[in-house]
Amino acid sequence: MKNKLYIIILFILILQSCLNMTEPEHQAQYIESYKSFNKELISHFPKKVPNNCISATYGSPKYINEYSSFTEFSLTIQISSKEKFEKLKSQLEKDAKVIKNSMDSCLIIVDSKENQNTMSCDKYYPIPQETIFEYDNKNDKRLRLENCEIALIDYKSGIFIKSKYLTRKESLPENWENGYSKGYAFNNNKQTIMYWLIIW
Repeated sequence: MKNKLYIIILFILILQSCLNMTEPEHQAQYIESYKSFNKELISHFPKKVPNNCISATYGSPKYINEYSSFTEFSLTIQISSKEKFEKLKSQLEKDAKVIKNSMDSCLIIVDSKENQNTMSCDKYYPIPQETIFEYDNKNDKRLRLENCEIALIDYKSGIFIKSKYLTRKESLPENWENGYSKGYAFNNNKQTIMYWLIIW
């Protein structure tokens, strides 16, 4: 009887670990994307997709073309325990140069087509739109996330990748028409953490 119980428990544990494993194809795509960027730009990302990954955006400098003059790379994980979420968030925030709330002004959305030259700030904080917006399929519009924090590890203006298709984003504030930004987005309501990099 004990042996049967042991076998059942072992089977459940194996099945559970298999369900949490990342598909090899997904893992390979992530690693290929990870390796396509300069190591300094993606040093804050996990080297492999963790089991608690819920979404990822695979970018590469080679994806910049005549239709898209930026590239991004992101990975979002979800943590079931509030305590573990807060602990990891606290560890990751130590690397940040600045931490902003998703509702703060002076966050410039790099990959948005909206004109942002009208903003007037002493200092700008460039981020990808997925860090503070989610898409509402029902109403076909973007919704700004509340109770979300953005930890910028590094952000600089200038040209950081070679591409004949890299163009200046005229809608962005002066001196921010090209650059890069990397960091974390913490959604405190959903207990998700997004690792991100964007280069434009």
